[in-house]
Amino acid sequence: MIDRGVYVALFLLKRRCRVHVGRLGVIAFDRGWYAYVGSAQRHLAARLRRHGLRQKTLHWHIDYLAEKASMVAAIVIEGPKSLECRLAAMLPKHGSTAVPGFGCTDCGCGSHLFRLSG
Repeated sequence: MIDRGVYVALFLLKRRCRVHVGRLGVIAFDRGWYAYVGSAQRHLAARLRRHGLRQKTLHWHIDYLAEKASMVAAIVIEGPKSLECRLAAMLPKHGSTAVPGFGCTDCGCGSHLFRLSG
């Protein structure tokens, strides 16, 4: 596996729930599929394994959702960190709905988490 790059992790949330997501506060999540766009400049496999864990120290926004949702798959793309934001900008153009402010505290994007339609 590539040790660095950009990824889209797919999560399945089986039940509607409200989750306290750090400084974002409480977010209501509908049941369904979610795509989270992220990157790792090293230790990419370890990052993805961590996203799949339910029990862990909560650090990133996605950690809070991962307590409730199952990570089912991840698409990994070898490329620079800048590709992360470009991918995040593409998802709303293809029928997904952004979760405002999620996963983008270190960039100017509106979101890095998207509920997939369908």
